[in-house]
Amino acid sequence: MSGTLSAESIKKTITYFYLLSFCPPTDLGAFKEHVKPWKRQIAKAAGMSEAKFFKAAIPEVCSRIVAFHEDSREPSQYWVEALIIKAGKADENPQGAYDFQEELSKVARLPQRALPENRLHRKKGCAFCQLPCNYGFFTLVSDPDFDTLQDMLEAEVNRSGDTKSAIRPVWNFTFSHLIQSIDFEEEYTIHQRHLGNLSYCLLMLAMAKSRLALPAKQLQVYQVINQRLMQPNNSANRN
Repeated sequence: MSGTLSAESIKKTITYFYLLSFCPPTDLGAFKEHVKPWKRQIAKAAGMSEAKFFKAAIPEVCSRIVAFHEDSREPSQYWVEALIIKAGKADENPQGAYDFQEELSKVARLPQRALPENRLHRKKGCAFCQLPCNYGFFTLVSDPDFDTLQDMLEAEVNRSGDTKSAIRPVWNFTFSHLIQSIDFEEEYTIHQRHLGNLSYCLLMLAMAKSRLALPAKQLQVYQVINQRLMQPNNSANRN
């Protein structure tokens, strides 16, 4: 089979690798089972075998990820090549998934994005992010439907006072966005710390798109509650 990579197929593959990075390595088997149809479909749409598609797509994906984190059109080959190696083995076994997640975390800590003055929405609350720009590129390429978030927030406002939660609708929106991004099922497992931190990142993007900036004090209070709910011993869930 022969074919070409489209911009859309690269975007979807970037989304795939981020979903893999959010998933606990111990749940890799279930993750792989869920994405089998998607992987076959995207390779077929590109006119390639699955192996050939991912061999061609991974360098493009890694180059774009590093370019985002270095805020540069010419990303460092050192970081690109290091990420390519880990991405190529990311779904082979739990250790491969863990190694990829660790490498992606190293890239996310590059100062061109991680420093407060360089963060994606630095004037919209990113200064309070606990994992600076681990999620920014994913939120940009995965096309979140913020109309749905608005509907969820409005529904929350209509709840009775004792049951209202500022966090719940954003977490629910985040999870639904994840499973819809590559047609997952509800069984997708995500680290709770990723769900909470990603939800904050999506909220910042939604604010940036709406040109609405909440007062810093409100964002700080939101983050305190958000971070508390991410703790392993917290029994709170999305419901």
